[in-house]
Amino acid sequence: MDISDVMRDANSEYVVFFLLTAYIDALRFCDCLPARLTSLPFTGICDVATRCQGLVVELDSASRKLDDKTCVLIKEALHVFGTALHRLALLHAATGKATLGMDCPTASPPLIAQSPGRFVSRSFW
Repeated sequence: MDISDVMRDANSEYVVFFLLTAYIDALRFCDCLPARLTSLPFTGICDVATRCQGLVVELDSASRKLDDKTCVLIKEALHVFGTALHRLALLHAATGKATLGMDCPTASPPLIAQSPGRFVSRSFW
């Protein structure tokens, strides 16, 4: 069981952010990612979404440089951040909170699983 598995079962935003903070603390030791992606604290779901987009940019850059070690690290981070973002969106939907609304600079509808391997975009605002 890894951190993503635990995040999928998290029953509150607090638990998701706690796990994501622990992951970032561990990630800081490799010093492979820019501080904008590993700075603490998290300010909310929009912050997590922004960092996901930043990780995609970093993955593109690392892959162009053929830096396999960094690519593996970023892919893992994308998996963890993506899982956290998805879980936060589900928790927001369950509590009726707006998710990634217009105040979020990375506003886009979150992905909600319909069945394994199939995702559909659903708007929560």
